[in-house]
Amino acid sequence: MVNGWKVTAIISLTLLISIIGLVVWGYCEVVEEEEAFNNCYYNTCANYYDAWYESGVCTCYDINDYGEYEIAKTTYNK
Repeated sequence: MVNGWKVTAIISLTLLISIIGLVVWGYCEVVEEEEAFNNCYYNTCANYYDAWYESGVCTCYDINDYGEYEIAKTTYNK
């Protein structure tokens, strides 16, 4: 017969390892997204007035003769 504390300990350790894995995975995703944003803003769109990065799409904006934003360049990542 299995003691109750052993089952509780196994379940607790399994949940702890799962939570730690999810936190590490989430951190890696955030760091990767931040690097992609920085690459878009500082490398791809360095010569343009403004940039926007969302969901793997980097869009560079420039100002036209009328003072309005216009899309100057779009790149797709991933």
